[in-house]
Amino acid sequence: MSHPPLTGATRIVPILAHPVDHVRAPRTYNPAFAAAGLDWHMVPMGVLPADLSATLAQLARVTNLQGVNLTIPHKAAAFALCSRATAEARDTGMANTLRLEADGLWAGANSDGIGFLGAARANGLLDTGRSVVIAGSGGAGTAIAFALAAAGVREIDVLDTDANRAAALRHALQRKFPDLAVGHRREALAHAGLAVNATPMGLHDEDPMPFDPALLPADAAVFDIIAARDTELMADAAARGLRVLGGRPMVEHQVAHQIAFWRGDHHVSPK
Repeated sequence: MSHPPLTGATRIVPILAHPVDHVRAPRTYNPAFAAAGLDWHMVPMGVLPADLSATLAQLARVTNLQGVNLTIPHKAAAFALCSRATAEARDTGMANTLRLEADGLWAGANSDGIGFLGAARANGLLDTGRSVVIAGSGGAGTAIAFALAAAGVREIDVLDTDANRAAALRHALQRKFPDLAVGHRREALAHAGLAVNATPMGLHDEDPMPFDPALLPADAAVFDIIAARDTELMADAAARGLRVLGGRPMVEHQVAHQIAFWRGDHHVSPK
């Protein structure tokens, strides 16, 4: 469906990122807005982490702003700037979706876990009886881990080059889900039913793979949440006969939730 022409009546939805060159989200969001009959338009904006607060303060003064989307590396900082949040955002301490409330304060949501679960279920990748390994404990990895635990997965291992960040996520999961077995063992790949890349590795040709798919069982699945391109991890996993899913379905499953949030739906409460 073609998007309506931009006019002064168009509502703007910036997506803030750094670096911004990998952002492909408007290819999914703008057609989704048009399909929903919305005269909204997503625009990528490159914003340095040090400038996020000032940028959001200025965006709050834009009269045709519908909402804000955020990706690497802004999700934790965006949550910190919110006064209200959904349950998913509060649990994870991350926000990838913001709306401006009537009192001029930001409310935040996190749709990453919702989108991930929707895509995993729709493509037959989620078996809550088997363990999951997640590479990456940043904004997306955190949301995915919480969503999987809430869905009933009983064993999750989190891998990250930042040991402190990974440990913080494991401790947060353990507090929320006391019966969850949480580890950081790369050898857990040997019996995992699902391995997830929630790192930026794969955005560029020269990136190393976040894990070796040869270590996975033959009936395992790989979900690489990078939506900008088909990655080397995906190609290697597919060549080994593993089930493989890229990041675009996750984005597609997030859109309806985010549109509803930007329209004012979904309960938020003070942080």
